[in-house]
Amino acid sequence: MKIAYVALHLEEKFILGGVGQKIQSHRRLWQEMGHEAQIFLLSPDRIELPEVNCFRYSVPALFLPMRLIQREIARSYALAQLLRAVREYEPDVIYLRYGMYAYPLQRLFKIAPVVVEINTDDIREYRHRGLFFYLLNRLTRGITLWRASAFVPISREIAEMAAFTKFGKPARVIPNGFDVHTITPLPAPKNKRPRLAFIGSAGIDWNGVDKLIAFAGQAPEIDIDIIGYARADVPDEHLPENIHFHGFVRMEKVVELLGRADAACGTLALHRKQLEENSALKVRESLAYGLPTILAYYDSDISGKNFEFVMEIPNTESNVLDHAEEIRDFIFRMLGKRVDREQIAPLIDQRKKEEARLEFFSQIIDENRLQP
Repeated sequence: MKIAYVALHLEEKFILGGVGQKIQSHRRLWQEMGHEAQIFLLSPDRIELPEVNCFRYSVPALFLPMRLIQREIARSYALAQLLRAVREYEPDVIYLRYGMYAYPLQRLFKIAPVVVEINTDDIREYRHRGLFFYLLNRLTRGITLWRASAFVPISREIAEMAAFTKFGKPARVIPNGFDVHTITPLPAPKNKRPRLAFIGSAGIDWNGVDKLIAFAGQAPEIDIDIIGYARADVPDEHLPENIHFHGFVRMEKVVELLGRADAACGTLALHRKQLEENSALKVRESLAYGLPTILAYYDSDISGKNFEFVMEIPNTESNVLDHAEEIRDFIFRMLGKRVDREQIAPLIDQRKKEEARLEFFSQIIDENRLQP
């Protein structure tokens, strides 16, 4: 197969973080499995990575609403260039990471069958981004989803939402994975004071960083490292001394910080966008490196397995403070311990997930050939 991976809007911080690693892993594993693949990326930043075709659009520093209008014009111009490159590539199938529509995206669906990866409930997520983006997405999402040949939701919860089932498309649920064979687990640190690590992106309230800050005040004997947030991203004037912000850092620094930690935690407030299930990349990354992990939602691959190194708490607004004592006990209990790789690797292994994805691609290609 010849596969084009298309992403409509990813900033540099995401491409250099977990999302970018995921996209690059797709391409690399598809190639290792005997297929040809290229990445086509639409971004406001200049991305220079091997085998990534980046089409950049600039956003002029104007006042709203003119800036938003100029942004969409720039996106459309860059997208037209991206579409020409995809057409020249002549793929058998296009894997599109869902993103907000820009003109003339509809032309993509005339090139080859398009399988859309759905990572979230886009309707609720764009509501958090402001009225302009919410309305634009609501008005245009059908242009993408009606024309798609199939969907790949990352969770059963998303797959069963009426917002997607109404389009009547074939769907294969494939949770996010991590290529555990590419990294070496980190040895347990010899901390006298336990350390908890969290990886997130500033400005996203469902990360639940406010809950970590409150927990830090109740557990002064535990140091908490927050990666992806700078001190300036948190409005609180007075913060506990045991909470440490590291801002956006490159992968080498992320690994260093994870290596210092005794445990990690995933998103703590998924309920704020009315979701219960997830397969977060940062959780898979932490587990792959060997960190015991706290989950505050249903994980598609991991929940319910009763692992000693995974703690599960409810997906509620008061979950962290309600279970602060149990969380503290779990972190202390994990001092000097690491995840059992033989238990976790088969569940999150991205290679197995890519085999399922490629099989689905072949099925969709065959079905499209049979259509008159």
